[in-house]
Amino acid sequence: MAGKQHFVVLDGLRGVAAIAVTIFHGTFVFGGKPLLPEAYLAVDFFFLLSGVVVARAYEDRLKAGATLDYLIKRAIRLYPMIVIGALLGALYYGTASHVRGDVSLSTVVSLYLLATLCLPVLKDNIFPPSHGITPLNIPSWSLFFELVVNAVYGVTAKYLNSQRLLALVSVSFCIDCIGIYHFRGANFGFHIREFGWGFPRVAFPFFTGVLIHRFIPHDRLAGRSLPSSVLALALLLTFAITIPKHAKLIALKDLLDIALVYPAIVVLAMRSNPPSLESKLLIWAGALSYPMYIVHYPFFIWLAAALHSIASPLESHPYVCICIAIVSSGAFAMATYHAYDIPVRAWLTGIVKPARGSSRL
Repeated sequence: MAGKQHFVVLDGLRGVAAIAVTIFHGTFVFGGKPLLPEAYLAVDFFFLLSGVVVARAYEDRLKAGATLDYLIKRAIRLYPMIVIGALLGALYYGTASHVRGDVSLSTVVSLYLLATLCLPVLKDNIFPPSHGITPLNIPSWSLFFELVVNAVYGVTAKYLNSQRLLALVSVSFCIDCIGIYHFRGANFGFHIREFGWGFPRVAFPFFTGVLIHRFIPHDRLAGRSLPSSVLALALLLTFAITIPKHAKLIALKDLLDIALVYPAIVVLAMRSNPPSLESKLLIWAGALSYPMYIVHYPFFIWLAAALHSIASPLESHPYVCICIAIVSSGAFAMATYHAYDIPVRAWLTGIVKPARGSSRL
């Protein structure tokens, strides 16, 4: 990636989207009215960002045949935090008998092994009423699809000329449209009954991101844009604005956001060149985004259980609980990122490099 521009505004927007997801999930755990009722769209925004960033970082090398190296690097990037999220969830469900019901500890261990590999669970209602494909850590469902689409891209990139890429984006768009219409919105793919629909949901935005990388000339990225704060506000508005009691209009809005608004925001963010101090803040938000996304939900349920066990008066103030949960889970995520994620990834990279070198002897 030497010499390639780092898009710091994309980092910042990823952080904004991650925080939006924590707010969205906060009302599920602590109660209260949804503050950002369409923040599930953050997942589609993540997929789009992933397509842009992964293609920009790896496409040239993938075309040269470095598929295995790419797959190893993506696994090292994503799996250490997946393991932590799975561990937090397994410890909670393995010790909370009132949640586990009749589920044995051996089942929890088996689920943990699947969760550490980020593989879906397709047996329904393991933890009543659990219907998600990643019951130990709900947000991990999108990481499964992220890993799948990353692998598909890695294997096909050198064969994916412009015509085939356009065809892939077009076909996945059509199937995603059917899913959005069927489910009256883009909030699908995480339940067992919707499992198959997760594939077009990830494919369309991800390969749209690859398309943006491929068709936006790099020498024309510098130029006029909107301030990062305006782009962040625009993104938040797509999460906040909904159309109550009009399911078909919600579906149309979601489709327009995914297909038009988010690509426009990404392109404008790529053109933006914020000042130094702002760039540092945006980079920090980007570093926080993935750890916070993967640990916040199990952290929330641990906090909710702790407040309930001490009969805390805060339980009757859901928005106060949400604020405390976001701040504390963000601090935990950042501490985990620095104390665990960075050193583990460095250690794994150090192991892989000599092994890859010796295999070429």
